[in-house]
Formats: sequence, structure tokens, C-alpha cells
Amino acid sequence: MKIAVIGGGASGMVSAYLLDKQGHHVTVFERQPILGGHIRTLNKNVKPDRLDCTEILEGGVLEFPTAFTDFIALMTELDVELEPVSVGSGMFFNSGDRFLSSVTTNNNFLGIHRLIEHLRFDTLYARSASLWLRIQLANLQNLAGLPLSEYLNNPSARDTWLKLLAMYSYSIPFELIDDFPAELAIPMLRAYISTNWVRVKGGVYTYIEKILERFQGKIVLGVEIDRILRSPGGVKIMMCTGEMREFDRVVFATPPDQVMALLADPTTAETKRFANWKANHITSIVHKDAAMYDRFDIHKPSEFDFFQTVTHWGYNGYLNQLCGISSPQHYFLSFQLEELIAPEQIIHTQAHHTPLYTTESFRYRDEVVATNGENHTYHAGAYLGDGLHGGAITSAVRVAQLIGVSLESIPSVESKRGRISIGL
Repeated sequence: MKIAVIGGGASGMVSAYLLDKQGHHVTVFERQPILGGHIRTLNKNVKPDRLDCTEILEGGVLEFPTAFTDFIALMTELDVELEPVSVGSGMFFNSGDRFLSSVTTNNNFLGIHRLIEHLRFDTLYARSASLWLRIQLANLQNLAGLPLSEYLNNPSARDTWLKLLAMYSYSIPFELIDDFPAELAIPMLRAYISTNWVRVKGGVYTYIEKILERFQGKIVLGVEIDRILRSPGGVKIMMCTGEMREFDRVVFATPPDQVMALLADPTTAETKRFANWKANHITSIVHKDAAMYDRFDIHKPSEFDFFQTVTHWGYNGYLNQLCGISSPQHYFLSFQLEELIAPEQIIHTQAHHTPLYTTESFRYRDEVVATNGENHTYHAGAYLGDGLHGGAITSAVRVAQLIGVSLESIPSVESKRGRISIGL
């Protein structure tokens, strides 16, 4: 079959790769001039704003829990090397107060000072016992339609830290996190806080490069699609240039708010499922400014730290640890911390288009999954799973299984390596 994949991010490229393995004729359409979606690896698929930066740094997707079973299996298949990474965290208040995880404390303090920091954290953890028990015992079937504020409704440091973990995981501004769907956040908090974490050696975009080595379909970059029409006979992709291409199936691997923008003939059911999705346009900053830690006597930052500014909360990811960089120079990836970063320390500013998760927009997630294939149309994306990279890969596997044979019976693709067509 001829299959169009709309979107060249993780779910789109993995869908294309798996469908190509099945022998389908696959064309990927990507609006941006590069592939990767939320994968933004500096000096790989992204050219940094500062030309003197030669390190492989992440401006988007960072680390992965080993609980991402489909992702781990794909990395094994692609011969992508994964490295373990320890994960610590700190919460730094504008008042000067702080709470540090055990990893962060051990990396920065000795003797009685270390003991004091451990006691502070243990006291916070003890106060959280009842909440943790409630999260662990939560019946997922009863979470549908409930906001995160249903579980985290206390202004305490305990509840704030858990909300910040959701903010970090989904890049949702902290002020919007109360309306985040509980049926997405609670399983994440339950599954990923106490798991092991890995990074992709050589940068996350490495695995997209591995896919490209094997992929023999077509990739069209920098293309604007005007509209997509479906009929009993197939799918028509109408370009903004006036060109029209015909396919048997279409896979939407875009942010969910783009589905309604592209469909020329949405059904009533599709309108219901996608109309409430909005765009979450965010900006992340790769920088070298460690000054925000000075007032807290922190010399070795955590993998992800949370800072409260005068107006809001943001996070600061430590790229030396997350990217495996041994340089004495500190590198960071920040979200909503612009006022704490000296402009001359900024290496790269990256815009992202992500889903704005709300209880209303997420209401029909399972229905979208269950109706994949209607009108020759399939959907892939992190929002159809856990909202993270693992969900993106799992959704791609699901699409491939629905369209073709099961992955276990797909033949080897060694003979396909090295052939790729990029362009119109």
C-alpha cells in the first residue's frame, strides 16, 4: 500500500520505519526543514545559535526510563547504545529555602551538613506517605475526567514538587498544571519516579539516524499541506503549492491540535475527539549559566532542578549528566527560567509545539486509539499513550500492527540499508 505519514517526529519516523519494513510504500511529510519533532540534538539535527558550541547537547527530549519497554526494544533492534544515568532533583524556592533529593545531597555536601539535608528531605518524604499511598492505590478507571488538582490540592512543598515533576515531564506551564488530566499524571508518577533511567549515547537524534540508514521510503521536508481528503477509494494530500498526491492510508503523527486543521472532511466523531486540543507553544533554552545555584551553595547541579522565580516555577536540566559530557563547563536546558539566565550565556533558544493537556482535551484519548483505521486514517503520538517518548513509540508500534502484520513476523531489513530519498 501507499501510506502517507504526516509528521517526522518520533512517532512519525518510527511508524514510517515499521511500515517500510512491512513492504509498504511510505512517504513522510514534515513541515520543518529537519526531522525529529521534539528531539532537538544540537550539532546533530539542530544547528546551535552559537557557532562556537561543538558539544552534542539536547534541546528537547532528554532521558528515558527503562519502563519504556517498546522504546528499549527498538533501541536494541537499531543497535543504539544506551547508557545508565543517575537522576537527582532539587526544589529551590525564591525565599532561599530548598529541598534536595538524596542524590543531590550526596553530590554536594559532607558530614553534618549532608545529614541535615537528608533529614530535611526525609521529613518531607514522611509527610508525603499518605499521598504516595493514595497515588499507588488509585484506581485508574476512576481517574477519567478528573484534573490533577483532585489529588494534589495542597499548597505544601510535597504537592508542589509532584506538580513540578508533571511540569518537567510534559513541559506544561506550572500555572496550568492543576487542569492536567489525572489519568495521565498519576500513572506517570507511579511508574517512573522509582525506575532506572538511561540516555542515548551520542545524542537522542542518533536513533533517527539509525532509522534513516534502513529506511527506503521518501521523506519530504519543509512542506506545507493545505488539506487532506478521504474517500472510499483512499486519501488525497493537497499541498499548498496546488500539487495533489494520492495514498491508500494516512497516518497522523502530528500534535493533536493539527488534526482538525488538516482534515478537509472531518466526521462528527473526529470533531468531537480532536476539537478541544490546543497548541502548547513553549521555548527551551540551552545555556551555560550556573549562577542561579550560587545562593544555595550547590556546586554540582541535579539532572533536573526546579527554581521558583518572582512570578513562576521553571526547571533546569543538567546536560553534563544527561548527555554524558565530561567538560568542566556546565551546560543546562531550561524552561521558564529566562529571568535567571544571563543573555550572554545562552547557547541556543528552541521553540516547541507540544499538546496542551487538559482534562477536556484528553477525554477521548482511548476512543481515538480504539477507532484507529476509520476512514483510512490512523493516529500516532505520545498523547495516545503516557504523553512521553515511550507513548510515542508504543503508538507507532500499534499503527504498524493495525496496518500490517505483527512485528514478530516482519523479515530482516539488512538488505534495505543505505537507500533513502529525501525531497519532493
